[in-house]
Amino acid sequence: MAKCAFCGSNERLTREHVLGDWLSGIGLDIGPGHHRAGWLNRLGRNLGVSLAFSQTVRQVCAGCNGGWMSRLEEVAGRVLRPLILGDGGRIEPGDSGAIAAWTQKTALVAMLVSSEEDRAAGYGLPSSEYRHMYARRDVLLPLPESQFWIGRYDGAPTAIQQVTPLVVYVDGQPEPQQPHAYLMTILLGHLVLQGVRFTTPSLEVALLTRQALPRLWPDEGPIDWPAGTAVDEAGLLSFCAGKDLLAAEPVVVAPWRHATDLDESRSVGSMIEMDAICGKHVVYYPAAIARLAMNGTFHAFVISCGCGVAYLVETQSDGAHFKAAGTNAAVESRYDLLAGREVAITDAGDIFVCKRLTGAVEVGG
Repeated sequence: MAKCAFCGSNERLTREHVLGDWLSGIGLDIGPGHHRAGWLNRLGRNLGVSLAFSQTVRQVCAGCNGGWMSRLEEVAGRVLRPLILGDGGRIEPGDSGAIAAWTQKTALVAMLVSSEEDRAAGYGLPSSEYRHMYARRDVLLPLPESQFWIGRYDGAPTAIQQVTPLVVYVDGQPEPQQPHAYLMTILLGHLVLQGVRFTTPSLEVALLTRQALPRLWPDEGPIDWPAGTAVDEAGLLSFCAGKDLLAAEPVVVAPWRHATDLDESRSVGSMIEMDAICGKHVVYYPAAIARLAMNGTFHAFVISCGCGVAYLVETQSDGAHFKAAGTNAAVESRYDLLAGREVAITDAGDIFVCKRLTGAVEVGG
């Protein structure tokens, strides 16, 4: 018999919304979206298209759903509603812990969308995280060894729940075989919440964000929102991947390379082959574009993989980088906003349309 992921009881399981259903009634219109789940480091399998706040999981019992989880949703709805819509607001110290706990609970529930097989293979959060969260149900606080920040997102309103494994790198030590922490990012409308939970307590270090976002937890007093530098669409992938974390000590906290790094691109005839973020397909672009990048001429282009996911790719001096992923229409909109002129690259008889980015050095091609 299936058991509740949090309390382990055999009580009747109910459908728990990944994002509280109160969000559907606050006037945030982001339309239907693609839902995906799977490995921590990939976009994962396509779960179809549904309303942004309709995704549910059935691994939570009625007692948890209608009890401590409901209390967290009540605090979140009261405090976060104006921030999600982009209005200014203030978070009082008495609410900071509950908002951090709500962020953590939301990340844990979001990971339950993946299959039991994926989670059993290690592509999810440890089951102990769910049990520890349940043990703190009465205090409505996040797990120990956790740090959270709150900020503003300046891109088109959207909804994102992402978890990325992290490691603490110490000089002279080999690449860890297991992650030491995980990063949680919840983006709703104009609000972004981010937190780190160290699952290896002895390696916890004080962290900051490159955007100087105010610390939500541990509580440092009232927070007037927004504060710090806003996260924009161009920096969103890097932010969600944990590349904007700064350690206050002489160590490096970074994404776990086993989980987040793609293999190096490969030359295949006149094309460059690189792994798509989905982890299941490869995409191609002309080697001529890579050669131009080595000489300081950079381009952007939209390309799709076998999953039907569209990617915005930009070349830089150190290679090609994914800048956005989603529906073709959404990614094309990002592409259209880039400063530059559209050009056609001819290579081995094929024509590849891309945008030569403003500021690039004109060296032919």
